[in-house]
Amino acid sequence: MQEAHQSNQAEKKESFDKNRHFHYSILVFAGGIILTFLLWDAYLNNNSQIEKSVASPLILAMGSLFSIAAGLFVWSLESRQGFMEREVHKRTVELENKNQELQEKNKEIENFIHIISHDLKAPLVSIQGFASILKNELGAALQGANLDYFNRIVTNAKNMTVLLQDLLEFSRVGRIEDEKEKVDMNSLFQEIVGELRPEIEKKKIQVKNAGRFPALLGTKKRLHQVFMNLVGNSVKYIGDPNSPTITLGCRENGSFYEFQVRDNGVGIPQEAQSKVFQIFQRFHPGMGIEGTGVGLSIVKKIVETNGGSVRFESAPGVGTTFFVTWPKGRNG
Repeated sequence: MQEAHQSNQAEKKESFDKNRHFHYSILVFAGGIILTFLLWDAYLNNNSQIEKSVASPLILAMGSLFSIAAGLFVWSLESRQGFMEREVHKRTVELENKNQELQEKNKEIENFIHIISHDLKAPLVSIQGFASILKNELGAALQGANLDYFNRIVTNAKNMTVLLQDLLEFSRVGRIEDEKEKVDMNSLFQEIVGELRPEIEKKKIQVKNAGRFPALLGTKKRLHQVFMNLVGNSVKYIGDPNSPTITLGCRENGSFYEFQVRDNGVGIPQEAQSKVFQIFQRFHPGMGIEGTGVGLSIVKKIVETNGGSVRFESAPGVGTTFFVTWPKGRNG
C-alpha cells in the first residue's frame, strides 16, 4: 500500500511538473517564413513562483543576436530585391525607348526610299524614251564606239529602273497590302516555273515537286514575290553541276507550314552567309549575273510581316536550301 501510494505521488508530481514547466520564445517573420527561437526555460516552484533555468541569460543573448542577424539578412534580401526590380524596370524602359527609336528610323528610311525611288523613276522613263527616239532617228549612222556608248546608256537606265522598282516594293511591304485570301500554292509554283521556263530549259535544270502543296492565307502578289525570288536565285546560281536540280517541298511544322527551295548550285560563300538578307548584298559578282541585291531583303520582310520566318543552309559547291515558314491561318 505504501509503495502504491508513493508511485501515485510520483505520477502526480510528474504531471505537476509537466503542467508547470513552460518556455519563453520569440517569433521572427523572415521572407514569408516564421522562425521560432527559444529564449529560456522556466517552471513554477511549489510556492507558485517562476524560476528560470540557469542557462536562460546566455540563451536570451544568443537568441537576440540571432534575431538581429536574421532581421539584417531579411532586410538585405529585400533591399537587393528592390534594387534588382528597379534595375529591371530601368533596363526595360531603355530597351523600349531604343526599340521605338529604331522603329522610327526604319520608318524614315522606308519613306526616304519610297520618295527617292518614286521621284527618280520619271527621269529614267524620259531617258529611255529619248534613247529610243534617238536610235530610230540615227538608224545605221549609230555604229562603232557611238553604238557601244549608246547601248551602255540604255543598259544602265534599264538596270536603274529595275533597282528603283525593287526599292519601291521593299518600301511598300507591310505598308501597302491587299486583303488576304486563300492562295493555291500548287498553281502558284506552276506559274513561277512557267515564267522561268526559258532559262530553266537553257540550263537543262530539272525541277522536282516533293509532293502537293497546301493553300496559304496571304496575298498572291507577296507570295509570288517570295518564291519567285527564291526559285529565280536557284536558277541564276545553279552553276554547272552534272545534274542541275531544283527541288520544291513542304512539310507541317506545328502551327506553320515549312516550304523548302533546294538546289545543287554554286552555294553561298561562308564569309558572306551572315549578310544574305541585308539589302544591296550580292555574292557572286564574277559570274556576270544581273541583280540588284534587294530580292532576299524583300523575301525576309514579306515573310516576317506575315508572321513567318526564313532561313537557309548552304555550302559552296554543294548547293543552297531556303526554308520559309508560313502560318497555317484559319484557311490553312
